[in-house]
Amino acid sequence: MSPRPAEAIQDRLIAALGPYIASETVAVGVDLGIRTEAAVRRALASGGDIISAVISRTTTVMACRQRRGVMNARPFEGEKASRTAGHRIRPVVHWHRSGNGPPLLLLNGWTASGLAWPETWLRRLEESYDVIRIDNRGTGWSRSAPSPFTIADLADDARDVLDASDIDLAAVLGISMGGMIAQELAIRHNPIVDKLVLVATRPPTPAHTPMSRDALRLTMGRPPRDRPLREFLITTWAQTTGNGFAAAHPEIFDELGDQIMRRITPRSGRINQMRAIMSWHGPQRLRRISAPTTIVHGDQDPLIAVDNGRRLAQLIPAARYVELAAVGHLVAHEAGDTLIGALSR
Repeated sequence: MSPRPAEAIQDRLIAALGPYIASETVAVGVDLGIRTEAAVRRALASGGDIISAVISRTTTVMACRQRRGVMNARPFEGEKASRTAGHRIRPVVHWHRSGNGPPLLLLNGWTASGLAWPETWLRRLEESYDVIRIDNRGTGWSRSAPSPFTIADLADDARDVLDASDIDLAAVLGISMGGMIAQELAIRHNPIVDKLVLVATRPPTPAHTPMSRDALRLTMGRPPRDRPLREFLITTWAQTTGNGFAAAHPEIFDELGDQIMRRITPRSGRINQMRAIMSWHGPQRLRRISAPTTIVHGDQDPLIAVDNGRRLAQLIPAARYVELAAVGHLVAHEAGDTLIGALSR
């Protein structure tokens, strides 16, 4: 059976993207595009001079790249309000806070809000930690947060949330895109990161192993008109786990489907987050991470290949690497005990 026209177009798009998703030059271009568009949006919102905003942003970005070798090295002037004595930046994102104990920041992956963590696992964490779960821009109650944005912006959002919560030092656990945000947070704001647990994630471009065509096809899929959205989402996420896990634990995916549907991530949020991922680059910066780091990756992860976890362990100084047999991408659901153990080390 030949593919439907929409599927054929999607397959051609995936084939065309292939050579570019591992290119640092492309990542730099996407980064510059995001920052320029963000500057124009701010100029429009404030009634400012668009041309001046674009020229100023482009000049600043290129100067930063020339000095540092990569962008995203530090916040640009005007991108975040400066901190003055007694002044806290008001976060542009929403967060959830519960539990008791030392602070723990949870950063979720692409399209997933702070609502989409396994409930039983989360309750266990709350017994030992003051848990902060961020709705990344584009998701949950942060769907109207400023866009477009970079991974660096999402890391600064995390810093702002901790600051607004009167937290000076926190353990940080990030999964998938959340692991990218966690790395960027540890690079940009190292003093506030007590320990780092990076789960099912990858290093910045070009050090990563790109997603396969099958993985890209899975993430880019759109629900058929004759199929309920919740059913489509459950089926899609079930395909990201290790062999046999979804069939053995249907209740987990019922819960996940309910969580996602509570505050669905719109298409614009998905696209803006994907742009942020595509713009993330500069693996040499990982040498700046000094927080104790544990990397956890499943050997059956169909979205972010296990080679990425191994590579990340080589790039972050003194990182500890844990590879889980027969585990896929949803490590918090599939192997939550391992993550709790990694936090307690």
